[in-house]
Amino acid sequence: MSQEIRIQHAWTRITKWLQENTPRHAEAINPGVDQSMIEAAEEDMATTLPPELQAWLLLNNGSTAKDVLEGCLYQPHPDSVFLPGDNVFLDLGQVVDEYRDLLAGGADWQPEWIPFAQQSDAPYGYFLDSGAGSAQAPVMYFAEAALPKLAFPSLADFLEATADALEGRGGIRALGNRVPYQPAVGEGFLRWKRAETAP
Repeated sequence: MSQEIRIQHAWTRITKWLQENTPRHAEAINPGVDQSMIEAAEEDMATTLPPELQAWLLLNNGSTAKDVLEGCLYQPHPDSVFLPGDNVFLDLGQVVDEYRDLLAGGADWQPEWIPFAQQSDAPYGYFLDSGAGSAQAPVMYFAEAALPKLAFPSLADFLEATADALEGRGGIRALGNRVPYQPAVGEGFLRWKRAETAP
């Protein structure tokens, strides 16, 4: 099964779980982009988005639907935050903006590193290493003033592990750590807690 098909199946499981358990998060997910938007973003970034990230963005364009109110950016919106590590699924515009900012930030950010999820209040999150020299770009976790860590072998693995954790099939080792995390729902919000502290 191709990684793109795996991504579609896993994302369907995730969005179904959100709709049934935390609908406010499901409502924060944008419709997918079209291919012309991806091509424009790639031209803007002067790089190519990994095919697996394109496949995900064609399905849904980030979890930022509630971040804009009456034409003004309202961020962070708590409903946008539901990926492991309490991250936001960046929309295509944010992928471009974050990529530019990180590349220009004077750190060791590489042109092949494409961010796709980030915490709403800190420069921590996940990126795909499209220059890793493998058939699939590994998912790396990045944090300020720290070397990136391998989090998952691929985007499909990341989403499948997320879906498994949501469906109660075990914890997910989020943030590149060895400690498993489990989903915890309270007052309509999904947050990720260390397995030993999750209810």
